Amino acid sequence: MTGAVLTCGPMPRRFTIKQRLGYALVAVVALLLLLEGAARVLEIWWPPRAVDYGLGFDPDSRLFATLESDPDQLITHPDKRANFLTARFSAKKPEGVVRIVAIGGSSVRLLEPDFQKLEAALGDRLGRAVDIINCGGDSYGSHRLVPIAVEMLGYDPDLVVLYTGHNEFEEIEQLDLAALNNLVLRKTLSRSALVRAIRDVVAGYRIESLRDDHNARIMGASRPAHARAWAHRFTAEEIAERMVAFEANLTTILRLCRERGVPIIMGTVPSDHYKPHLPAQDAQRFVRATQRYDNKQWAEGLVIAREVLATTTGRHQTSDVENGIIRRVAEAQQVPLADIEAAVVAAEPDGVPGRTLFMDHCHLNGDGMAIWRKTTQPFIEAALR
Repeated sequence: MTGAVLTCGPMPRRFTIKQRLGYALVAVVALLLLLEGAARVLEIWWPPRAVDYGLGFDPDSRLFATLESDPDQLITHPDKRANFLTARFSAKKPEGVVRIVAIGGSSVRLLEPDFQKLEAALGDRLGRAVDIINCGGDSYGSHRLVPIAVEMLGYDPDLVVLYTGHNEFEEIEQLDLAALNNLVLRKTLSRSALVRAIRDVVAGYRIESLRDDHNARIMGASRPAHARAWAHRFTAEEIAERMVAFEANLTTILRLCRERGVPIIMGTVPSDHYKPHLPAQDAQRFVRATQRYDNKQWAEGLVIAREVLATTTGRHQTSDVENGIIRRVAEAQQVPLADIEAAVVAAEPDGVPGRTLFMDHCHLNGDGMAIWRKTTQPFIEAALR
């Protein structure tokens, strides 16, 4: 019997662990480069979101930047346009123009239509062109307004209008989001189009969730307990510290204006005491005010509402505490004070702010903004004489 002869080809090559890891790394890098290239192409049609990584807490943050096409013009920095209106003005104030800087939160941002009316009215009264630069930033409280005041005083304003008070507890949550300890890393990573795409998808999801929450609160506006859960649990010490900081920040802005020889006026800040924005535990306390309102006991209901709002932990609108500080600082620093709160209360049915002049818990509607404008205009005129 003849035996068969078996032949064998070359043995398959065995890769070492290091080689396998190397090939895997090359494959991952190639995939990431491919995704990066795809993300950069997509940005041609879908530009990335403007992101202010420091959220205004970064000491190097600037609200305005030089316009590339015209170095003599300043324009709102792209990173700030999610929170501020896009404004443009000359770096050097034109001859004969009265430049007014309005500083505050979203309540100032929303005043833009009334600022335009105010510019025209003041121009007629003063016989000069008037330019009001809107520096109202969504959720900006006094801590982040100080560096904005410093920046704006460098642009030779004739007057500063300061109107703030709703966001003093909001800023603690904003500071947590700013995460300044890894700010440099996040800015560096954002140079990648792939990272920007992932960031924008996550941001879109968060914005949609906030929109759903906002809509749910509007749909439940017939009840006082329509506030979202507060992300930060404030201690009594934090509440006291926040109010001390509010007074100190206001005083700092006034002092900066005085040092530069720029007049400044302030305003008290009205707040909805009819259907305020309250966390669940405080909404339960507010039921007593609602019951008084339902029984047409307006004055009694308002007393309860003021007490509840002033003692709400981490409130997201002004109370008698903030307005008390505003009045005290204005008096101590001898700064003109437009009492917007008193004007709104006087115009509301039965003196309850929130019944007809607010669009939500803290923002005035069109009629309310007109009251702001008409109340503030005489103070502006007096300051510019």
